[in-house]
Amino acid sequence: MKINQQTNKHIIALITFFALVPLVYFIPEFVGQFLPTIKWLNVVVVVGIIVPIISYVLVPLVHLVLRQNGS
Repeated sequence: MKINQQTNKHIIALITFFALVPLVYFIPEFVGQFLPTIKWLNVVVVVGIIVPIISYVLVPLVHLVLRQNGS
């Protein structure tokens, strides 16, 4: 079953922004305790944690909620 109604890209962008703010604020500080003081390593690990959270948890959840509220 194909849904013709698409989720507004602006809403997804806004929700992604608000989800990224706490992740970018807290995760680097937390992960930095366990890594050596190599900046690029910290960045790679943090991005490797944040991107899957946004891609595989948040965005599908938002699509699901918005589709349920829209129908």
